[in-house]
Amino acid sequence: MIWTQPSGDEVTVDSFYDAAIANNLAVAVWRAPGEAATQAVVDLSGFARSAPINFASDQPSFIVAPFVNADNQSALCIRGDVHLAPDGLRLYRENWNGQRQTLDRFLADCHSPSQASDHAWYPPADATYPGQSITQDDYERLVRSAIEFISTSSIEKIVVSRMTETPLPAAFDPVATFEHLCASYPRAFVSLVAIPAVGTWIGASPELLLSVDTEGLSTMALAGTQAAPLDDNLKSIRWADKEIEEQALVSSYIRTFFQDAGIDTVRETGPETVQAGNVVHLQTRFDVALPRPALQDLAALMLTSLHPTSAVCGMPKDKALAFILANENYDRSFYSGFLGPVNISHQTRLYVNLRCMQLRNTSASLYVGGGITAVSNPQDEWRETQLKAETLLRVLRTTHDLPADSPSGMVPTHSQPATVTS
Repeated sequence: MIWTQPSGDEVTVDSFYDAAIANNLAVAVWRAPGEAATQAVVDLSGFARSAPINFASDQPSFIVAPFVNADNQSALCIRGDVHLAPDGLRLYRENWNGQRQTLDRFLADCHSPSQASDHAWYPPADATYPGQSITQDDYERLVRSAIEFISTSSIEKIVVSRMTETPLPAAFDPVATFEHLCASYPRAFVSLVAIPAVGTWIGASPELLLSVDTEGLSTMALAGTQAAPLDDNLKSIRWADKEIEEQALVSSYIRTFFQDAGIDTVRETGPETVQAGNVVHLQTRFDVALPRPALQDLAALMLTSLHPTSAVCGMPKDKALAFILANENYDRSFYSGFLGPVNISHQTRLYVNLRCMQLRNTSASLYVGGGITAVSNPQDEWRETQLKAETLLRVLRTTHDLPADSPSGMVPTHSQPATVTS
C-alpha cells in the first residue's frame, strides 16, 4: 500500500533521522538540486543489501554504489519502506514480513522525538583506522606519476584523488551539517546516508550521473575546476586549454556511448560554466526522449557502460582504473561512486558521489581529486583539491561556529568523543 500521513501530524527530518538511528535502521536523507523539500527513506530490515539496480521495478529505494562496482553488482540498496515525502509519510509495502513491530516503534519515535537529540551516526566497521591521508608532496608525486604514464601510453586522462582526515568538532551534528550544505549549495545534490555496519556519508555533489523520469533520460559531462568569482559573474570566467581539453574528453566519451548504442535523438547543451559552491566547472548536458521500456534499457546500459565515468576515473577507462588501483594506495569506497533515489515518485536520480566525507568516531575522512592530462601541473592540481575540500570544510566551520583560521584549514580536535552508535 501507499499511505500518506494525515495533515497536521508533521514528521520532521530531524525526528525521521533520529528514529532510524534509535532503531538501528539504514536511512538516507537528500535534497535534489534546485528544490526546497528534503526527502528521506528508511529500510525496516535494518540493513542495506547488495543488489543490481532494476529501473523497471516499482520498489522505491535509495542506492549507494562504490567507485568499483563491477557489472553493477556492488551497489547497496536502502529499500524505501517508509518515505518522508514533501506531503508527509508514505508506506510502500503491504506487509513487512515480521517487521511490523519495527515499523510501529519507528513511527512512534518519529512522532515523539527526543527533546535533546544527539543526532548520532554509524561509524564504519573500521572506525579505529585513521585512513591514508597524504601530504602535498605525496599528491604531487602521484600526479607526476600519472603524467608520466599518460605520456608513455595511449591513455588520455587519469583522475587521481586523495583522502584527508579532519577532526570533528565537539557535539558534531550530522543533520545540522546536512541542512547547512543545503542552504550553502542550492544547486548541488545534498545527501546524508547512514547504514549500520557500513558507515555514514555526507556530501554535496554537483554532478548528475543519470536521471530517468516520465520525460526522458539525462546525463552530463562535468570537468574543469577553478575558484568561483567573488561577484558571482560567471561571464567573466576564462578557461585554460587544460580545462577545456579535460571537459571535451568527458563530453566525447558520453557522445561516443550514445553513438555506439544507436541513439541519434540526443539533445546536447553546452559546454557552459556552472557554479558549485566555491568553485565553477564546465558542463555539457545530454537529454534523450524515448518510450519508457527503451528508456529503462538505455539507463541500465548507461550505468554499466559509463561508471566509473571518465570524470572520476579517466579514459580509456580500463587503463585509467588499473593505474588508480595500483597507485592511489587507499580505498575510495563510496567516494566517486554514485548514489540517489531510484523509482521514487516515478523518478530516478543518480549522482556521482563527489564533495563528500565519511564520518568516523571523532573525525571525518574527506575525499577530493582532479583530472590529470599530459599538460597538468602538479602544484595546480594540489590547489584544485584544496578548493574542492573547502566545500565541506567551510560548512564544518560555520555550522559549528569554528574559527576560519583553524590550522591547515581544518577544524579543532574534540575535547570529548562525539556521540556515535555502533
